[in-house]
Amino acid sequence: MASHVVCTSRDLLPLVLQYQAGVFEDLLPYFHARYYRGFYAKDASKSALHMAIARRKPGIVARLFRCVPHLFNTDAMDLAASFGHLDVVRVLHDLGCSCSTSAMDAASQAGFLDVVDFLHTHRTEGCTRFALNAALRDGNVEMAAFLLAHRHEGCSAEAIDHVAWHGQLRLLQLLHEHDAAGFSHRTMDFAAGGGHLPVVAFLHEHRHEGCSVDAMNDAARRGYLPVVAFLHAMRSEGCTTDAMDDAASNGHLDVVRFLHSHREEGCTTDALDLACRHGFLDVAMFLHTYRREGCTANALLDAVAHGHTDVVSYLCQQRLPQCNVSAALDLAKDRGLHAMVACLSCPVPAAVAPRAAS
Repeated sequence: MASHVVCTSRDLLPLVLQYQAGVFEDLLPYFHARYYRGFYAKDASKSALHMAIARRKPGIVARLFRCVPHLFNTDAMDLAASFGHLDVVRVLHDLGCSCSTSAMDAASQAGFLDVVDFLHTHRTEGCTRFALNAALRDGNVEMAAFLLAHRHEGCSAEAIDHVAWHGQLRLLQLLHEHDAAGFSHRTMDFAAGGGHLPVVAFLHEHRHEGCSVDAMNDAARRGYLPVVAFLHAMRSEGCTTDAMDDAASNGHLDVVRFLHSHREEGCTTDALDLACRHGFLDVAMFLHTYRREGCTANALLDAVAHGHTDVVSYLCQQRLPQCNVSAALDLAKDRGLHAMVACLSCPVPAAVAPRAAS
């Protein structure tokens, strides 16, 4: 009789049942495979919990903790943080759950500053360098500023170089202000190679690492004349023959002119060879007129192979001893380049005047 009273009492029965093992009836759908098929979970046995976290159900998460607490480990808060669900993170924190450094790392990568702030303020697990690295790579100034101000894990040298390459001046200023480790001569090299003059100027004025010859070489290769001019005027590292060779190869006549007029490194036969190969007639004319390095037999052969009839015509007009017209004609015939065969068979008299050097 007494048991009947207990089992039918709306007040007593819930108190008895809460000590029984099992899952609450309203939570059973979360354990049905069709609800989480294909859903990512670090441990398949925790898919019900992970689905509730992913769907941002803090109330469900709290009820799951009451009936299946064994499912809760660091994965839970890590996952909630990665989704940016601060309310779920708070619930898990209040339930006494722990997390790993992956929580703040993932929240930082995804740009969830409120989650990062909460984890920093209320948790002790911290993060790794991945957090700041991710913020820097994503150009997230606000996140980077927070991590630099409140955390001590720092970032990698590669992340700083990435920032320089993409011209993120404000991020570099923050890193400099917080005396971040990882600056090197490669930082200015990357900034120069990316064509970011304001970044190069900032590093020159405020940092001491300097740069290498790669800075001017890479800026010249990509045609960033203002950067080349700045490095020439303000730095002493200089460049190598690669600077003019690569500028010529990519058709940057203004850079070739500048290097010819202001630098002493010069170039190699690659400059004229590659200018001809890629069809930059104006560069080829300038180099032939004002430089002494000359070219190799490849200049004419490559111009033929790539169909640059204007370059082929110019080279034939110059009657360069390195250029074997007979071999070039054979190449054109073998490849069925009829227009090129005609050009080589009947070269036009020289009529193109070279541009004056500046």
